[in-house]
Amino acid sequence: MGLPCAIALRDGLRPEIVLAPDLRPARDALVRLWALLGEGLGAPLGVLPMAAIGIGLRPEPMPERLAWSDGLALTGPLPHAVEPLCRSLRAMAVHAAPMLGLTAGNAIGFGAGLAFMLTGRVLLATDQEACDITATLCPASPAGLGEDAFAPAFWAAAGPVLRAVHALHADFCAHPERLDALRRAWRQGVALELTGD
Repeated sequence: MGLPCAIALRDGLRPEIVLAPDLRPARDALVRLWALLGEGLGAPLGVLPMAAIGIGLRPEPMPERLAWSDGLALTGPLPHAVEPLCRSLRAMAVHAAPMLGLTAGNAIGFGAGLAFMLTGRVLLATDQEACDITATLCPASPAGLGEDAFAPAFWAAAGPVLRAVHALHADFCAHPERLDALRRAWRQGVALELTGD
């Protein structure tokens, strides 16, 4: 994908040509995604807190930050790849969690579960537990992502899913012992599956 750049010539002892990429389309895509997330949750989230979330050029190993490359992928031609949407939703949901009344300890599980329910992707191996628990207990069916990450039909289907995921994780915040029991059961189930017992 070509990226428009401004060209600046710097004179002096070490002359150089500087290319400054135009990232406005990526920013616009991320802002739009944040607004759709808030609408789907039924809780307007305000302006995308880009500085608080943090943003890098490319996705990082710890995905609580956004990536310009993901924003650019969401502005590209259809079909949109699922991974940039999953990474962006996960990072946004982690940072939206406190605004939605969720505790900091539940933010990553909320972000992972929400992104999984909308995209069907598990971003990190450490997210598998939260994704499995959310998918098992969430009363809404996962939203079916088509080719367009911004399609009105996708976001209409996503609304009930988003609200159900939020309600589930709000319940986990109110009853942390329930979440602890579910985590123990999940780990035991995985252990039994691995040992074949």
